[in-house]
Amino acid sequence: MDIVLDLWVSAVYNDTQVQGSEVGPVAYFRNGTGNPLVSYTELSCRWGLSRATVCRILKKLDGLGYISIMSFPGRHGSVIYLQNYLSTMFEISDVLIDKEEVAMTLNIHLELPETAETEESHSISEHEVIVSDALSSVSKSHIETILRKMADILSTQGISCFSCPLSRYKLYPLSDDCWEELIPRARGKSTAHFGLTILCGTNTSIATFELTLTPSEEHENRRNLK
Repeated sequence: MDIVLDLWVSAVYNDTQVQGSEVGPVAYFRNGTGNPLVSYTELSCRWGLSRATVCRILKKLDGLGYISIMSFPGRHGSVIYLQNYLSTMFEISDVLIDKEEVAMTLNIHLELPETAETEESHSISEHEVIVSDALSSVSKSHIETILRKMADILSTQGISCFSCPLSRYKLYPLSDDCWEELIPRARGKSTAHFGLTILCGTNTSIATFELTLTPSEEHENRRNLK
C-alpha cells in the first residue's frame, strides 16, 4: 500500500513539462528531466526492495487494475500510468492508455518492417490512401504502416473513422517554415513533417493531424526507399 500511495502522490496529468502526461496520469518522481521513464533499479532504491520484488509487485498491481505498466526494450525503462486516477481525483472518465502512443510521445523508436506485409483483414487496407507526389522518398507500404499504427491509437481514444469504409486519407508534406519555431531541427537528421487529413466520403474533412518522422541512425543509409 505504501507503493500504491507513492505512485498516486507522484502522479502527474496533462503537464507540459512532463512527457507522456497528456496521454494519461503518469507516475513521475520529479527528477528534473521531465521524462517519466524509470528503471526497476531506481524503484528498488526508492522503495528499499530488491529488483525482483519490485517487478513482482508492479506486475501484481497491473493485474489487479491499479496501474498500467509499460516496459520498453533496451535501456529505455518503464512507464507507470495510474488506473482510476481521473475518476477518483477529478470525477471525469478515465482514458485508455496505448503503448504505441506512449512510445511516440516519448520519442521511442518504432520499427518499420523491412518488407511490405499485406494484412487483408486489417481495416485500413479497405480505405483509399492518397499520397502526395512530393513524398517520393517514402514507400507506400511504410505510409500504410504509419496509418495502421495511428488507426490503433485513435481507435482506443474513441475516434472510429478508421473503422468506417467511407473514410479516405490524405498524407501531404508540411513546409519546414511552419515548424521552425515549434520543433527544433535535429543536427544531421532529415526530419520530415506531414499533415494527415481524414475525409468522410469525397471531400468532407473530419480531422487533421500533424506527424513528425525522423530516421534513426541505424537506418540513415536506407531512408530513401522507393
